[in-house]
Amino acid sequence: MKETTISVKKYILVYGFILGLIWIVYGFLRNITDNRTTSNWALSIFELSLHIGIIVYGIYKFKNKNDSFLTLWQAFKIGFGIALISTLMQIIGDIFFLKVMSPETLQDIINSTSPSTSSEPQEQNKLLSKKNNYLFTTSLTSLIFNSTLGILISLLGGAFMQKNRDPFH
Repeated sequence: MKETTISVKKYILVYGFILGLIWIVYGFLRNITDNRTTSNWALSIFELSLHIGIIVYGIYKFKNKNDSFLTLWQAFKIGFGIALISTLMQIIGDIFFLKVMSPETLQDIINSTSPSTSSEPQEQNKLLSKKNNYLFTTSLTSLIFNSTLGILISLLGGAFMQKNRDPFH
């Protein structure tokens, strides 16, 4: 029996890119509908199901192309890679939107947390620092949360779909 192994890189890149594009479009739609800071359980369930669906589907497609064999390590690599690439794309999309396309949105978010009415140069520097700190904090939080979620999804999905090759055959 001939043993073939397929590289996981293709699946990580393809499905990571797909999930990243979906997150960018979804974030853009939430921004133009003024739902950027709205917490709604329906949106949370939609976001979680989207994350789970794309990661598990990427693992499933890899398993099908690999003669129905999948190790937990392969599932982990695929799921974590998809989550990492999509999160990095989401972060870049958010920064582009908040810095280039709609800087007033970032200004509104900063003003809602700590209003400032002074226009002195020191206050302007503080405001710029708050903007950059906000972007860094949200980006880091998103990276940590989505990567952890990707790890959990890939380990659970991989545990259910795992099928190792027979070492004695």
